[in-house]
Amino acid sequence: MYPELYQYLLQYKKLSVPGIGTFLLERSPARFDFPNKQVLPPSYSYALDPVANVPKGGFFKWLGTALGISSMDAVVQFNNFAFEMKKQLEKGHMIDWKGVGQVKKGLGEEIRFTAHEPLVQEAPVPAIRVLREKAEHTVRVGEDERTAAEMELFLSKPDEKKSYWWAWALALGLVAVLFSGWYLSEHGLDMSGIANSKSLEAGESAVSTYKLLP
Repeated sequence: MYPELYQYLLQYKKLSVPGIGTFLLERSPARFDFPNKQVLPPSYSYALDPVANVPKGGFFKWLGTALGISSMDAVVQFNNFAFEMKKQLEKGHMIDWKGVGQVKKGLGEEIRFTAHEPLVQEAPVPAIRVLREKAEHTVRVGEDERTAAEMELFLSKPDEKKSYWWAWALALGLVAVLFSGWYLSEHGLDMSGIANSKSLEAGESAVSTYKLLP
């Protein structure tokens, strides 16, 4: 009956044996193995809880199907199995349940259990950091969105020399406006302020430019 009960334990993770305890299949989560740069898969190990509950009717139906007998016969055979197992332990014998572990009685009459090696159903997975140099992703720049490639191209452009000719023109124009304002404040808007005030007088030419006819 050990092979059938082993299959039940694998499937339902719990098996109560009256007078012995409850066998449990416990799962340990995956963990990192940093020295070897890998992720170890989940593992399963067996344990024995000293408290044993009475198996439910569904268990005997499953066991009867596995053994090819009726549920009532399964109840009888399972009780005989548990009685024989307890009898062997009381005699000081050790029971080695293949695939599960070793059961024996301790000095204090308590039942001791030593599990076999944990069950590992998957292989370790390499944990290597992958660097994707050309991976495309979008980043926000101000109010715009650009890809990483666009930002790399933008940042790699050399700084362009800026022309400041307009600043010189603006400065010269400002100086001209200030000068005009100063001049007008000093001389006003009268034309005499900007024209030559000296009067012109007619004079005689040193060389005659005309001849009298006889």
